[in-house]
Amino acid sequence: MKVLLANDDGINAPGIAALAKRFSMEHEVYIVAPAANKSGASSSITVNVPHVLEKKSDGALASVAAYSLDGTPVDCVLSGVNGTYIPDVDVVISGINDGPNIGSDVIFSGTCGAARYASMMGIPGIALSVDTTSFRAPEDRSGDLYFDSLADFACKNLNRLIELCGERKLYNDRYIYDCFVNINSPCLKVYKGVKLTSPSLRRYYDVIQLEKESESRFLSKCVGEFKCFSYGGEDADYKATGSGYVSVSSVYTEVRAVDLSGKENSFIL
Repeated sequence: MKVLLANDDGINAPGIAALAKRFSMEHEVYIVAPAANKSGASSSITVNVPHVLEKKSDGALASVAAYSLDGTPVDCVLSGVNGTYIPDVDVVISGINDGPNIGSDVIFSGTCGAARYASMMGIPGIALSVDTTSFRAPEDRSGDLYFDSLADFACKNLNRLIELCGERKLYNDRYIYDCFVNINSPCLKVYKGVKLTSPSLRRYYDVIQLEKESESRFLSKCVGEFKCFSYGGEDADYKATGSGYVSVSSVYTEVRAVDLSGKENSFIL
């Protein structure tokens, strides 16, 4: 297959290097990734502003061709898919993210944003992340995130993961996939197994740090407390990674509205 790799951690991140190394053994790999870290970019897209697209020629990333783009993860997918410098690809894989994209994280994640946008463009999108807050073997003091293990899992199961993107549908003259796939792994070299999961609810407790520059001007910075609570049933994604399993979720590509047909339309004009 022709595979396009993207991420939100940037072109120099070890997660995308692990993906390129593993997938290039079996597939034709192309890379378009942000020139700098764009974590938290969600599905942000840049309009009417030119980007610098730079071909990397140092051979550090195993691929047919690798490019950096000074834009968001979605900008990278859009440029790679619609640009003429890369042939038509069969799948877009985003990651591997250094940190979890569990449950509500999907809303903020640039890793997931890139995979979602691929599915919106009619190309299966797969997001990969290592849940650094979850299970690690008690005797493991290495600090290794085992990107190679997750890259190997994704490559071995690529066809099955593409199936989980659902049906490719045609609307007018544009194709779209029902879902993109969101995968999170624990920090393990060898996983206990794989679970099909549902995204959980996450509650964050972030801290805003204010630095006074003058009487009317401040610097405001979200520093976070790294405190987060997750809620969900037995099939929740955080429970899978927390017990040593790979979590595989299918997430709807487009907005799914609540059915209001039974509600009284009593608005006042």
